[in-house]
Amino acid sequence: MVVQEQILAYLEQLRTEGLTLIFTTLTILSESLFIVAIIALLYWCVDKEKAKRWAWIILFNNGLNGVIKNIIRMPRPFTLGVVTPIRVETATSFSFPSGHTQTATSFWGSGMLILKSKASIWIGCIMVALIGFSRLYLGVHWPMDVLGGIVFGAIGIWAASKMLDEKAQINKNHLIGVSIALLIVLVLDVERDLYKAISALWGFVYGAYLEQKYIKFKPIQKKNIQIKKIVVGVIGLVIIYVGIGKLLPDVKSITMIKYTLTLMWIAVGAPYCFNKIKDRV
Repeated sequence: MVVQEQILAYLEQLRTEGLTLIFTTLTILSESLFIVAIIALLYWCVDKEKAKRWAWIILFNNGLNGVIKNIIRMPRPFTLGVVTPIRVETATSFSFPSGHTQTATSFWGSGMLILKSKASIWIGCIMVALIGFSRLYLGVHWPMDVLGGIVFGAIGIWAASKMLDEKAQINKNHLIGVSIALLIVLVLDVERDLYKAISALWGFVYGAYLEQKYIKFKPIQKKNIQIKKIVVGVIGLVIIYVGIGKLLPDVKSITMIKYTLTLMWIAVGAPYCFNKIKDRV
């Protein structure tokens, strides 16, 4: 622990406005807004199966991260007075393993797995390393948290990819598994980030299942239709996510509903609207 404290103290001394801007930007690239936007666009407009598998791996990892955090309950370095944090609003849970690093590992790592190109491997490795380092520079994680995020992120990629192959077909086993997880976090007194992650996973899995069974939309369309799809999709996201947050109380049940509906909109609600748009053109 002493060595970790020394590392964080050293990095704090290196801070400059320029470096802070760079590493703040990097840490944003592993946050939910950026990740959801990328996956939604890929799912809606590029390759539905690949995006579905990508989303499954990332959401599975988010749930895994929350479970580990709730078991270990490691305090963050700034809560112990070791370092002054930057962008502390992103440090919403326990410390080990780093959620940002694990998300970055699952996002870029699953990208390597799905895209299977040398460029994706190089870019992915660099981005994971930089995002992990950004969490140390900002003083919100211990070095062991970052290493743990990478290790558990890799384990999560392996496990999740075994559960959903390249065809990305959601089946009843997936539905049962995520439903059990949702019931557990609903009943137990768990930390906020965990029940948010499980709610999002449940919403996407059930939404994707309904889409593949009943909607069957085609991502590739003419340019004018693609633009309309993005506009409709984004408007729906804003209405659901922001609307629920503004109009309803910030309690566990409402938060779970918000994240469930947000991911269900991406997976099945928006695609249903897309088919209606296509039929009218």
